[in-house]
Amino acid sequence: MDKEDIKKRFGQKVKTLRIARGMSQDELAQRLGYTNRSSINKIELGKNDLPRNKVAQLAAILGVEPIEFFKDDEAVPDVVPDVVQDDIIVEIEKLSGSNRARLEAYLRALLDSQEDE
Repeated sequence: MDKEDIKKRFGQKVKTLRIARGMSQDELAQRLGYTNRSSINKIELGKNDLPRNKVAQLAAILGVEPIEFFKDDEAVPDVVPDVVQDDIIVEIEKLSGSNRARLEAYLRALLDSQEDE
């Protein structure tokens, strides 16, 4: 599987999860810090990559583990209940820019260490 195929599969999974959550491209874009939906549209079409530092944030917004974006199965995974997901997002949004960066670095480290297990 080449990079283009990976981008398309990733984008399809994002779209499937977004729709399953009843979320618009505009809403997802806003929650990820984009100014409009075109970035989400391009990601879903497999035209653009999502920056690595936003994968964990996207997963949290959609209520899944980041690995779900890269699985080969087509099934939509169970999602985290809305109340828990929304509470987490609200708390993350309260963080300062430097603390968000620390949280993202910590999440990346956790994910990297999980790959070694």
